[in-house]
Amino acid sequence: MLIWGADGGPFGPADVDPDATRDLARDVACRLTAAEVRCSPPEPNPADFDLPDLSGGGAGFGPFGTLLVVLLVAALVAVVVWMVAKAIKERDIDDDDDLIDLIDLDEDLDEAVGERIIDEQQPPDRWRRAAQEHRTAGRFRDSVRCEYRALVGDLARAGAIDEIPGRTSGEERAQLASLAPAVSQNFDDAADIFDAAWFDDHVVTADADTRFVAVSRVVLDTVLVGPGRRRERRVS
Repeated sequence: MLIWGADGGPFGPADVDPDATRDLARDVACRLTAAEVRCSPPEPNPADFDLPDLSGGGAGFGPFGTLLVVLLVAALVAVVVWMVAKAIKERDIDDDDDLIDLIDLDEDLDEAVGERIIDEQQPPDRWRRAAQEHRTAGRFRDSVRCEYRALVGDLARAGAIDEIPGRTSGEERAQLASLAPAVSQNFDDAADIFDAAWFDDHVVTADADTRFVAVSRVVLDTVLVGPGRRRERRVS
């Protein structure tokens, strides 16, 4: 039969720290089940994290590396300066081209005032031959159209209007009123007959064709008046 001491233990009072005993047991268990480095990892060595010396020779940049960096920076700056200078130069050239275009446009306008546009591919006499063919066949709408194109061709060659295929009669009225106001009213009468014959749906008769030919002769006689400008016209 064991006799317990006054402090409750079989061996009497014990001077043992429970926390130290627990730490000791944990260390023993760790050493039995894991590698030593896991239980007691070594302290890090500051020398392992030393940065290379950039100012001296050897493994660092050294004087040659520093020179190379300086050269690269200088080359980059030179490229940027060259690109900026090139952009400024191209902008100045574009501005000069725009100015030249404006000057050329003014010259073109000056030439257009003294010289009319003429359709050399379809002269007035060809339009009148086509008009006569349509007239003979009873196609008076087409004959009025061809007579109108012949009238515009004669006025262009007299310097009173521009002969531009596809142009509207309204544009030709406006130009003729500016360049040859003396025949503006008579040309308006001819253009009215043409517009009604070509754009309206009603039947175009021989009377409309006859009236157009008469008005166009009045216009041409007025425009072509003067020495050497009156021409002989064939009577169909």
